[in-house]
Amino acid sequence: MSSEIASQGSLFTPGFLTETIKDASEWHTLGAADLDRFDASIRSIFDRFPISLTPNESQTEDDLIWPILKALGWTESLRQQNLSPKGREGVPDGLLFESTEQKAAAIRYPEEWQRYQFGRVVVEFKRYLRPLDRRSGRQGEETAPSTQMLRYLRRIDDLTTGALRWGILTNGAKWRLYFSGARSVSEQFFEL
Repeated sequence: MSSEIASQGSLFTPGFLTETIKDASEWHTLGAADLDRFDASIRSIFDRFPISLTPNESQTEDDLIWPILKALGWTESLRQQNLSPKGREGVPDGLLFESTEQKAAAIRYPEEWQRYQFGRVVVEFKRYLRPLDRRSGRQGEETAPSTQMLRYLRRIDDLTTGALRWGILTNGAKWRLYFSGARSVSEQFFEL
């Protein structure tokens, strides 16, 4: 696997991504063989995905994004959890949990918006290659995905009083990590 990082945004400094991260204990739990297996897994997922057929959002989500999240270790999730007590104004595509126990605690609440307090990351998926920073002009794509993610993170911050602060926005080709505690959430993301 290449050690080069093609990234954008300013959530992490280049020095952190190339040097400081190597001091983290989690960095040392992965060996070269682990990284090679992960690389092969991700390549296999992309090789099976029909990029040339311009897959829609549902296919991108099911055949590309969820398998990649699973390969990254995110095995506990809930889909389409409403952020509002009434209506369906804010419904992110998924809520990721760090453990089975956290997910079990969340599903004890009949109100979906209360489940966010147990999550670790909110995720929003778009069709393959959809622009993330502008509306596309297509029906149903009147809002920029980045604006949508910022709105979700703000609402979740209110609901959880800061307990859930991470968000992933992706169109399958570009993956963004947002942190709602950043000085400028709209500009300080990490994109691969």
